[in-house]
Amino acid sequence: MNTEAKAPLIMITNDDGISAEGIKLLAHIAKRFGDVVVVAPDGANSGKSHSITVCQPLKVSETNHIQGVQCFAVSGTPVDCVKIGVHTLLPRKPDIILSGINHGGNYSSSVHYSGTLGATREAAMLNILGIGFSYCDYGRNINLGESERIIEHVIETSLESSLSRSTFYSVNIPIGIVKGLKECRIAAGHWNEASVSFEDPYAQKYYWLEGTYINDEDSATDTDMYWLSKGYATISPITLDTTDYRILNKGYFSNFDL
Repeated sequence: MNTEAKAPLIMITNDDGISAEGIKLLAHIAKRFGDVVVVAPDGANSGKSHSITVCQPLKVSETNHIQGVQCFAVSGTPVDCVKIGVHTLLPRKPDIILSGINHGGNYSSSVHYSGTLGATREAAMLNILGIGFSYCDYGRNINLGESERIIEHVIETSLESSLSRSTFYSVNIPIGIVKGLKECRIAAGHWNEASVSFEDPYAQKYYWLEGTYINDEDSATDTDMYWLSKGYATISPITLDTTDYRILNKGYFSNFDL
């Protein structure tokens, strides 16, 4: 009888696409902790949140984008990748699903728009621990330096701990020298947006969405925005239960019978 324990199975996806430098780096870090399979979009899918593909078929091709790692490119969103990866492509249910490393931060209200975190939310819905990693620089290259140890620490701790599978995590790493890691809540904020219009050669208007981020609680000292500004990486736990119990418990709509 073979009693040797299986190495953890780690699935990795992202929203920048399978060719992005961030997912390659995350895969090489994760290989230190288990067997890695990458299932990622075949192109950029930023801002797709929890969207799925329902009006056309998904195409999957096995690729060699990351040396030494089995990789699948999917013609869909990050959430599509999680679904088809878990239910079809992987040999068994993964122990953990990692998403990223995203090129650009996913703090504050960005967690609602992010395809990176859409994938980790889907992981939680499948009762699998999901962790999204983001680097607060939109450049093509990612140079983590010593802060690579933060990703190692988060992966190792997650695999060794009995964390709730209905919670997923957003990890953000600031640019420059990183002082450490802080566990904190997500800051309240919003985008002050505008649509800028242009005309194509056929005199048809088209629009680009532009905006400026507004921190709605810039005096708070317990948020991801605060600690990132102080040079710390942040990790924020996010729950699937989005019920507002403050309203529910007031019973505004409870006393109505037909």
